[in-house]
Amino acid sequence: MIIVIVGASYGLGKAISQLLVKKRHRLFLLSRSIRGVDFPKGVAVKIPCDVRNPKSIQTAFKSIDNRTGTIHVLINCVGKGLEKTLEKSSDKEIEEIIETNLTGAIRITKEVYMRMLKQGFGHIINVSSTSGKKAKANESVYCASKWGLAGFNESLRIEAKDKKIRVSTVFPGGMKTNFYARSPAKDTSGYMDPKLVAQQIVNILETEPSITPSELVIERAG
Repeated sequence: MIIVIVGASYGLGKAISQLLVKKRHRLFLLSRSIRGVDFPKGVAVKIPCDVRNPKSIQTAFKSIDNRTGTIHVLINCVGKGLEKTLEKSSDKEIEEIIETNLTGAIRITKEVYMRMLKQGFGHIINVSSTSGKKAKANESVYCASKWGLAGFNESLRIEAKDKKIRVSTVFPGGMKTNFYARSPAKDTSGYMDPKLVAQQIVNILETEPSITPSELVIERAG
């Protein structure tokens, strides 16, 4: 399969990329920074893309179009955290979170969706968060972005139902990634290994085309 992975250079996106390379899928890896992602040539193509910038997104997909006429799967893992109360969140931080987690995700999805409409099939997987299902203190802006993404994806799933395009939303809990780098005091020792979460997402894209796993919530046991 030809798979586009957004947010591929770190955390969950990187873990998914590493799994899919072993399965010999052809990957297009989009990330604002493409350093630190090394895969065999011919298997994975690294493309710089800032999801907050519409022109950057368009340029990235023109690069993909020059290499292939088909996209089987989109896996959007891009995300940015903000652990602050609303009154302590600056306008710049609010804009950055919404532009990355929601607006950027919608723009990326639209680029792929338009191509899938033309080809007549495809599978879109957007990664939200358990914060997109359950509100948490000190995450009001972050929760807003992830709830918004979940609502967008569910609506799109209904719109795409009769177009042979599957749409799935994944809601993972906390993982041991650099996501919490700006919260050094946070204890992430009990959080999930992103490799284990990545395997569950790979399982989704390997389901029979006649089945749509519309939602997957992944939480740590206990």
